[in-house]
Amino acid sequence: MRWALVALMPALALIIACGGTAATRDARSTPDAPGPTVAMAPTSPAQLGMSPRAVEADADPSLPGEYINLPQIYGGFYGNRNGPNTAAHLRGPIDYSTQGLPPAGGPHWGSTPCPDDPAQAPSNCGPVPWGVYRTPWPAESLVHNMEHAGVVIWYNTSDQRVIDKLEALTRAQLAKGHSIVLVPYPDMTPEHIALTAWSRRDEFPVSDYDPDRVTHFIDVYFCRFDPEALCSFRI
Repeated sequence: MRWALVALMPALALIIACGGTAATRDARSTPDAPGPTVAMAPTSPAQLGMSPRAVEADADPSLPGEYINLPQIYGGFYGNRNGPNTAAHLRGPIDYSTQGLPPAGGPHWGSTPCPDDPAQAPSNCGPVPWGVYRTPWPAESLVHNMEHAGVVIWYNTSDQRVIDKLEALTRAQLAKGHSIVLVPYPDMTPEHIALTAWSRRDEFPVSDYDPDRVTHFIDVYFCRFDPEALCSFRI
C-alpha cells in the first residue's frame, strides 16, 4: 500500500497545481449548488490518437460553432517550442480583436490560479475556478480555462430570465463534474450569448437561446482539447 501511495503522489501533485479536481473547484465556486458528482471523461481526441495540435487545427464544419484558426492568427501552433505558439503565458492586457470577441483560445494569463472572487484576484492570474459568476473576469484569465479542457459561457444581456436559465443550466453541468464557467462579458455584442472552447466559438442573440444548443456544445467540447491530460484524472 505504501508503494501505491508513493506512485500516486506525482499525479496528485499535478491535480493540486492545477487548482484541485473539477468537482472540488465547482463546489467552491458555486456554494449553493448541490454536491457535484465526478463525470466520466468522454472519449476524447487524445484517446483517439489526436494530438492537441491536431484538435486545434480541426476545422471540421460538422462540429458546432465557428472554427477559430488560432495557428493562422498567432503564426504558430500549440506546444511549439521553436517559435510562436498559440498558448503563450503573458502579462498585461492582451488584444484578442483579431480573432473576435470573446476569445476562443490564444495567449493568456497564468501567473497563479485565480481565487473565487474576481475583486480579490491578483494581476495576471489564471485559470479561474469553475463556476457561476455575476461579476466579469478578464478574458485573459478565462482563456486559460479553455486550455484546461473546459467551456466558457459568456453573456451580455439585461434579461434576467435568460441569465437565470443560463445559471441553472451551468449549475446542472457543474453538478455532473463538467468544467464550465458562466460569466458576464460586457465587451461582446449587446444581448448576445457566446459559447467557447479552444478554437471554437458559437455566438448568437439572446432571442435564439436554446438550452439544447448549449448542452450540445458542452457535450462535444468538454475535454476535447486537453493538452495537460487533466481529464484523465476523472474517474
